Amino acid sequence: MKKFLSIIIPKYKESEKEMFPLLSSINGQIGIDFCDIEVIIAIDGIKNGSNVTLDDNFLKMFNFETKQILLEKNVGPGVTRQAGINAAQGEYIMFCDADDTLHNVGVLGAFMQEAERKAPDIIYSSWLEEIKENDNYIYLTHENENTWMHGKLFRRHFLLQNNICFHENLKVHEDSYFLSIAGTFTERKIKMPFTSYVWKYNAKSITRKNNSEYTYKSVPDFIRAFTLSMEKIKAHAPDKIEYCTIQFVMYNYFTYQRKDWQKPENKKYRIAAEQEFSYHIEPFWIYFKNANAQKISEIYNQERSRVLTDGSVETELFVDWINRLGLK
Repeated sequence: MKKFLSIIIPKYKESEKEMFPLLSSINGQIGIDFCDIEVIIAIDGIKNGSNVTLDDNFLKMFNFETKQILLEKNVGPGVTRQAGINAAQGEYIMFCDADDTLHNVGVLGAFMQEAERKAPDIIYSSWLEEIKENDNYIYLTHENENTWMHGKLFRRHFLLQNNICFHENLKVHEDSYFLSIAGTFTERKIKMPFTSYVWKYNAKSITRKNNSEYTYKSVPDFIRAFTLSMEKIKAHAPDKIEYCTIQFVMYNYFTYQRKDWQKPENKKYRIAAEQEFSYHIEPFWIYFKNANAQKISEIYNQERSRVLTDGSVETELFVDWINRLGLK
């Protein structure tokens, strides 16, 4: 049966107890017909027996239709989400992580109403990151973060028409790859004026361990993933590759100027990230060299205000940074 919204949830060893808050937050939505919604739980790896399906009696507690997809091997969240896309019937697709929640009871109704009214390719909103400090929880608002799947709807036909898929060889930063392509391939995007999603704190999460060491350690993987998306953009949207290149250069420059990246304990991660960046940007450097100076200046200012949000200032001039990396 055709649906309006398919909510895809990759599951990797999360228990029914851990998934209950998310499924309950979907079940508690108001102003919608649950016949228009399907929830697809894509299970990433059942071969070792530790990642099992959810019990049918548990799923019958909820008002929406559920579908479970089984992937024998552990393939990572990207390929798992792609399996969900391939099985989806909805006009729109939304991704949720198994241990998160929707922010409030009106989220889906507002998203679906806007989708029916204007039929954009992408609808997005701000979302909250839950952080634990000592025994207290605090919440950080993300207004427009293009490297996370949270708080976004995608028109399924738009994805299929443009062959926008998760990369089969990316197990990390697969979302950066996907979102970069999707965001570049359309101008039909709408931002909703509310918060829709809560990325819940999970001490076991790889992104939270060792004082979020992963944030710094995985940047070379992010750079590789993003430049893979640039290859696709270059091939299928060549008019967008110049802007994409300049933005990526400026994003990297300002990221390494931030106070946290300047800490002595993060120096080794900064060196590794800069080396990876200078290597992978080389095939695209011609687009930066040939760009109009005014356009470079505009994107410089945009990225500066977007990335340096913690009071950081440049500790190294842009031209000196470029020269130090050997980019001519």
